[in-house]
Amino acid sequence: MTGLMSKAALKQSGEAWMSLLSQNVTQHSSESKISPSDLPFNTRILIIIACLMQGALLYLCNDFSTQEWRLGHKTTLLYVLVLSLSLPLLFVLSVNTLRNKTLWKALLAYAVIFIAMTTWVNWNDVGLRDYGTGILATFYFSLAAIIFVTLPWLQVRIENPNSPANYADLHDSIWKNTITVVLTLLIAGLMWGILSLGAGLFKLIGIDFFYNLFFQHQIFTYFTNSLVLAIGVLICRTNQKLIITVRKLLSLVVKGLLPLLSFFALIFIFSLPFTGINTLAKQWSSATTLLTTMSLLLALLVNAVYLSADNAEQKPYPKIIRYIINGSLLVLPVYAILATYYLGLRIVQHGWTPDRIWAAVIVGLSLCLSLAYATAVVRKNTIWLHSLGNINKKMMCLIGAILILCNSPVIDPYRISVNNQMQRYAAEKVSPDKLDLRMLRFDAGRRGNDALQALRHDAKFISDPGRKLKLEKILIQTNRWGGYDNDDNQQKPAILTVENARKNIQLAAGVTPPDSSWWASLSENNFREERIDECYLQANSCVLTTLDLNGDGKQEPILCSFSDPQAPFCQVYAQREGKWTVINKMDFDEYLAKNKHDSAKLKSLILNGQLKTKPKEWSDIQIQDTTIEMNYYGLR
Repeated sequence: MTGLMSKAALKQSGEAWMSLLSQNVTQHSSESKISPSDLPFNTRILIIIACLMQGALLYLCNDFSTQEWRLGHKTTLLYVLVLSLSLPLLFVLSVNTLRNKTLWKALLAYAVIFIAMTTWVNWNDVGLRDYGTGILATFYFSLAAIIFVTLPWLQVRIENPNSPANYADLHDSIWKNTITVVLTLLIAGLMWGILSLGAGLFKLIGIDFFYNLFFQHQIFTYFTNSLVLAIGVLICRTNQKLIITVRKLLSLVVKGLLPLLSFFALIFIFSLPFTGINTLAKQWSSATTLLTTMSLLLALLVNAVYLSADNAEQKPYPKIIRYIINGSLLVLPVYAILATYYLGLRIVQHGWTPDRIWAAVIVGLSLCLSLAYATAVVRKNTIWLHSLGNINKKMMCLIGAILILCNSPVIDPYRISVNNQMQRYAAEKVSPDKLDLRMLRFDAGRRGNDALQALRHDAKFISDPGRKLKLEKILIQTNRWGGYDNDDNQQKPAILTVENARKNIQLAAGVTPPDSSWWASLSENNFREERIDECYLQANSCVLTTLDLNGDGKQEPILCSFSDPQAPFCQVYAQREGKWTVINKMDFDEYLAKNKHDSAKLKSLILNGQLKTKPKEWSDIQIQDTTIEMNYYGLR
């Protein structure tokens, strides 16, 4: 019986797949013009193959980058990763037939542009393993944005090769692409939820096969996600009625929210004369973010409602609500101008950084969009916001061009940022101690690191020994949190040496220094705190004492760091299987709270040997060979 049910289920599943692949029904809607769903069967097969090939390439890129037999040149890996992420996605969302020359010319143009951008970002990348918002993260976001604003043009050109791109068609393509992304993510979420549920159920009865298959083998993850992408694309490209239904539903939601957002946009501007803009100046960062968000969100909702009526002559709102929306669009430039002003204040005070340049790009585009939308309200026409289509077409081209130029030597955020910061330093607008070394190291690419190398020979900067050592330390770090990769083992001895540690670490009174193996282990200990590195860099910033903590007659080293007077701490070391390791860390929050945060007094006490052991008044509990640690929190 079970076998027959399985065969029936497989047969139904196969029939569903064949139905999806072979569906070729011309659908019409009285609400809007819909082109027929005429994807040939072979094209649908190619879409699935392209998605699976993308998954295979991404899996191989990940495998090469994490295994010991990784590619000798990571440049090759970056090119393969960028092209395998972008080109298959463009192909599956655009292809109708392989004989279309427009598609292949466009893919070639995309490949040339993306290769040029990758060459530039690869030149800027200095091989840091930093998981923050860095050069590569910004680059991938730019790629996604470029695809989003340019893909509709390709799709419209393929559908209508003999006529200029009409904004109504571009608008339809944007909606379709957005719904495709949302639906694909929804399918992926539901599918992985079901797989997690199934694996969890079998794990309850001791069968780990499904859990290991689903979550321990990356190849399964990549190919499954690729298959989900193919399903999402095929569903949306072959079911125009679904796209229309979802679009109408979302348009109704947006249509209800737009008047509310417009109302808040108006009353906020009317409130400013009574509160004054100085209130915003106190919170410049959040002010810039919120003002720009309001500008872009209002423009986005208006654009979503635009063309949502059944015909061009019909207005989507009654007159009073249109007046409110038009009024909000007229004051939209005020939001963008205020955001520009407060961002400018920050730039004048602290100079350019890559983040501020990207913020300036966003705010600048918001200002252009706001001014253009305000002019659309002023222009008289029987059709509501008639000129919005031409405005949006020009803005899409402008956004694509700006993103490409910002990822090229033409508008180089990293060159501008580094030059500006170093000019401010040379003009003494920023002191050596206030110079942002982390930004130069982790956010400014090759030019930032070249600037750090130049600081090593700057007499004013290296005149302070602590500052010089801080510079040396940050030059060998591979992430902004102070970590080091194995690739840096050859650089470590330049600073993290036994000689530097012995010279700079103070010994408490009566302490016998540990043997040489402990000193050598400091730079290699996996549990080393970032501020322990200051023991190598700053003289007298660390104190070493010893205590017999387990009553075995041997003294355990305790290394205390005072590099941050507000948060001193100690690490306790013990030898396990011939290796030194950190077995505990202690803070002094309670002591500092009782002693007015006097860390200098605390350091003096430890130097004078006042750090003592105290036997537990209340013991732990043992049952056979198992010890139960007792905290006795009720006695505190």
